[in-house]
Amino acid sequence: MTQHNYSDSPVKLLIVDDSWVLRRVLRETLSQRNDIEIVGEAANGIEALSVILQVDPDVILLDVEMPIMDGMTTLQHLMIHTPTPTIMLSSLSKKGSARCFDALKYGAVDFISKNCFFKGMDMADQGQFVVEKIFAAAHTTVHSIDPMQQGSGSGALTKIAVKVVFCEDCGTRHIIHNSVQTGTSVKCNNCGDDISLVADKRFRRVNFVTVIGCGEGGYANLLKIIPELNPEIGGALLVVILDEVEHVESFVKYLDAICDFKVSLAQDGLTLEGGGCYIFSGIEHVELSPYSGNYTLQMEVTPMSGNSGGIDNLMIAASRTLKNRVAGLLLSGAEDDGSKGMEEILKNNGTCWILNPDHCLQKAITSRAFIKYNLPGDLDENAVVTRIRDLHSSYQENVITA
Repeated sequence: MTQHNYSDSPVKLLIVDDSWVLRRVLRETLSQRNDIEIVGEAANGIEALSVILQVDPDVILLDVEMPIMDGMTTLQHLMIHTPTPTIMLSSLSKKGSARCFDALKYGAVDFISKNCFFKGMDMADQGQFVVEKIFAAAHTTVHSIDPMQQGSGSGALTKIAVKVVFCEDCGTRHIIHNSVQTGTSVKCNNCGDDISLVADKRFRRVNFVTVIGCGEGGYANLLKIIPELNPEIGGALLVVILDEVEHVESFVKYLDAICDFKVSLAQDGLTLEGGGCYIFSGIEHVELSPYSGNYTLQMEVTPMSGNSGGIDNLMIAASRTLKNRVAGLLLSGAEDDGSKGMEEILKNNGTCWILNPDHCLQKAITSRAFIKYNLPGDLDENAVVTRIRDLHSSYQENVITA
């Protein structure tokens, strides 16, 4: 694990890009500052891996598209052997694309489309944009990531010894012992109807929810947390991402493709299912409408503002409906959101915690809650996965399925 602390010393920056023009522009833009020191340059991944060992940079700007060894391959080698806060650059991909999410999944802390800051910006704005990205990355903790271990089921629960299922037709309660049950369904001992035991063929009612809120930088945190969970944790995950709708929609598709459970874009009228993950863009006003043991989303789009309150809104709605069966979690974000929601959850005897701010690209959301509510602030992504799993599994004996 790597963590950088800065006082008066400049941030040591390595620029890796096959375009000498781009390297020159960045060098000319950043060399005027005394708080950033360009300690090296490289034109491809092979050169970069060699230079990294010599200059020990604090932050790396790494191009995705390069000859000999491209940026994605370089990033994977880097995160295995010398994890360093890395910002990916690309002229072919943009924020919210699958390539962007791939980079974050493999350990990058941020992603910049070159077109975003080299077209339509004057030099002053361009320099400030890059500087802000560099300093946010410099104060972010990164740790070793082995891509061969990702998605390997390390977050899977041990198979539950006992399940409680309910017949959809007559509502009769059945206790299923996995040690003796070998089929994919059982007969209701009251009405004789078949009750499916296959995870993706049965409806799980929601008995517990974790509401996760994040803004800028949150995608990287989510990609280290959500794929490590599975539907057998019970309950549901409700995730608010304060970002443009098209980026959130793209992320939902990406996450759904790499997870063992269904990841859905939240929509008005959708009934929540236990074991599912529902993602909101934060521009909607949300209510949970209980009906016959289920919960349906009632959503109304509201204008996005600098203080949207999307995280607060969902946390409050969930807490007022499910009371103490709600957990709140805050990840990276620069927005002023989430504190009121956590206050409501705590008032209803729910559980709240934050990701360690050192693991957040933007620390405002987590830092405010940490100070205001004295929450545990030492949890990394792996510890968050464990805590979610433990909280949800504690309600497993009450899981209602049909």
